[in-house]
Amino acid sequence: MIEIRPGTDSDRPQILARIEEVFGTEPARRAERLWDWQWHQDPRLPSPGYRGVVAQWRGQLIGNLGTIPAGLHIAGEPVQAWWFVDMLVHWGLMRKALREHRRSPGHKSADLSKGIAAALFDYPTAGPIQMGKHISDPMMTIGERLGFLILPETGVLHRRVSTKHRLGRILGPSLGSLLGGVVDLALGPLPRLKLPVRVHEGPFDTRFDRLWEALKGAYPAICRRDARVLDWRYRRHPDGDYTALILESPDDLRGYGVIKIFEREGRRRGKIVDLFASPSDSEAMQALLVGALREMRRQGVERAECFQTGRGVGGVLSGLGFRPRLSKTGRPQPLMTRHLPAEAQGIYVTQGDGDGG
Repeated sequence: MIEIRPGTDSDRPQILARIEEVFGTEPARRAERLWDWQWHQDPRLPSPGYRGVVAQWRGQLIGNLGTIPAGLHIAGEPVQAWWFVDMLVHWGLMRKALREHRRSPGHKSADLSKGIAAALFDYPTAGPIQMGKHISDPMMTIGERLGFLILPETGVLHRRVSTKHRLGRILGPSLGSLLGGVVDLALGPLPRLKLPVRVHEGPFDTRFDRLWEALKGAYPAICRRDARVLDWRYRRHPDGDYTALILESPDDLRGYGVIKIFEREGRRRGKIVDLFASPSDSEAMQALLVGALREMRRQGVERAECFQTGRGVGGVLSGLGFRPRLSKTGRPQPLMTRHLPAEAQGIYVTQGDGDGG
C-alpha cells in the first residue's frame, strides 16, 4: 500500500537519493550540505528536525514535499504558513506503486484519487497556507490543478549591471576593466545615491528587531524578519557570501538590503535577496536598490536579479531598468499560493524568503 505520512530525519538518505535521481547530483549535494542548517537551526521551526510530507511504498519513498516555516504575519499577527520546497514524485516508482494500488482496491491506503502530488499537498501538516516560488513550468501546471493561485505582479526581474568581469576573463584583468568601464557607459549610468547607504559589518543587532516590530504591521502580509532570523538566514548560511546594506535614520535604522554575489558558468551574477523598509518609503527603497547596484557594479557583477511582489517595489525596479526574467519556455515564474486569506493578497516577498537566494 501507499502511505502518506510526515517525513522525519530518518528519511534523510532516501530524500537525498530521490532528489539526486529526479533533479541531479548538484541539487542533492546542496540539500545535503544545507540539511542541518535548514532543518535544525531555523529559529522559525516549531522544534528541530525535518519538516515535510512523504509518500512511501514497500519501504521506498516515491514522493516528497519539504515544508519550510514561513513565519508569516498577516496585519502584524503570526499565522501558520509553509513554503513548499523539493517537491518531487519519482515517476518510475510511482507507476509501479499505482499499478499495485489499482490492482488491490481493498487495501487501506491514502486517498490518491487526485494523484500522489495532491495527497502530499493535502496532508494536514502541510497546511493550511502554502506558498511557493521559482517553480518549474510542469509544477506550476500541477499547482494550478490543485487550487494554487498565481499572484499577479510577482516574479523575478533582472538587468545588466557591468561587463568588466566578463571582459576581464577574455582580455585579462587590466584591459578588461578598462574596456569594460567604457562599455558600461553604454548600459547607462546608475542613478546618483541620494541617501547614505553603507555596507553593514557584523551581526544583525537590536536595531533590526526594532525595525521589524515597527513595520511588520505596515504590510498586509510579510514573513518574519527579526534579527534572529536574519542572522540565521544570511550570516550562518553554509554557502555564505551575503552582504548587508543599511540606511540609517538620525536615531535608528530606516531600512536594509541584502545582496549575494556569485559566479556561475564563468559569469559573475548578483541577487538582491532582501529589501526591507516602510512600504510608503519609496525614497528609502530606491536608495537601497541603487546602493545594491552600485556595490554590484563595483564588484564586476554582469547581471542582477530581484524577486518582487506588488506595484510598489516593482515600479521602483522598473524605473532602475529591471525587466521580467522569463523561464526557458517564455513564462514568468510568479509567487503561487493556496489558502492565502484575502486580507493577505498584498503580501510582500523577497528572494530570501523560502529557500531562495
